[in-house]
Amino acid sequence: MPTTSFARLLQAMKCNIEHCPWGKEQSLETIKKEFLSEAEEVAKAIDAKDYENLKEELGDAFWDLLFLTSIAEKEGLFTMKAVLEAINEKIERRKPWLFGKMEIHSIEEAVQHWQHVKKKEKQGKK
Repeated sequence: MPTTSFARLLQAMKCNIEHCPWGKEQSLETIKKEFLSEAEEVAKAIDAKDYENLKEELGDAFWDLLFLTSIAEKEGLFTMKAVLEAINEKIERRKPWLFGKMEIHSIEEAVQHWQHVKKKEKQGKK
């Protein structure tokens, strides 16, 4: 069950941040390097069609994303909940057909809507 697996992983990350000598000393900058390295490994596994390795590398990249979020939370920058809420809101705005709020009939329509909403969002941030 993903929820149980995710809760277990979150608990491991909490222990990593609070009790692991190495984990306690990490920063956004140090884990950024780790994350970029793992992203390269993900790309290599995809290119090689090595799906067993891809599974492992995605796990490593996911761990680093959780690590970055946990560090940011520890530093009072934002919370894991805020990150999850932000991506949920973004997907709902950019892909409303997933939530029954509109119909899309082609890839072109989907991409056009995504780009239109993204452009409006970027204009609103200026």
